[in-house]
Amino acid sequence: MLKNKICLPAICALAVLLNACSSGIEETDFSKLTYEQRVEKISKINELKENNKIALFSSRNNSRLSVNSVYHYKNKAFSLEFLGPMGMRYAKLDVLANGTTYLDVQGRSFNGDNARNLLKEQFNLDIPVEKLPNIMFGIPEGKCSYDADGYVKSATLAEGYKVTYKQYKAFKGGYVLPSDIEIGSTNNKVLIKINSVTALN
Repeated sequence: MLKNKICLPAICALAVLLNACSSGIEETDFSKLTYEQRVEKISKINELKENNKIALFSSRNNSRLSVNSVYHYKNKAFSLEFLGPMGMRYAKLDVLANGTTYLDVQGRSFNGDNARNLLKEQFNLDIPVEKLPNIMFGIPEGKCSYDADGYVKSATLAEGYKVTYKQYKAFKGGYVLPSDIEIGSTNNKVLIKINSVTALN
């Protein structure tokens, strides 16, 4: 009897402790949220870091380029690194929250206030860079169509780019984010395959 009296408070204390620990990780069932609620939830993310594979197809000169990349969004600013097969950095693009852009290409530095033009000039890569955070979160601007689960299936941006989401995946905290994205323009098609998410909070 005494043993039971001792064990019961201990079990209750342990349950409270476990509940307190688990409450720090907020799980969300995105399937039960409306699109507006998903956007609100995603908009509160402070940091997202992904290891990706980017493939560029150009109809202008029938060329194809494939590189590894690291996308890092943090506090309204973001960066995109282009890496070689051995991890060597080809280039890094930094876009600050105010739109100021810095591009480092193997030691050569460029800067400006138009990330899209900077990439087009240096790499002939035509993507709506300044809209990349919303695209990577799966909440693009523009005219959207949705799949049966309410996630964006495709979006036509004002500038004429078309974003197609081929696959979504659930990540830490229950967030459902794109894992396979295609961005199309007049002369280019860019495929982004998310291999892993290393930071999400």
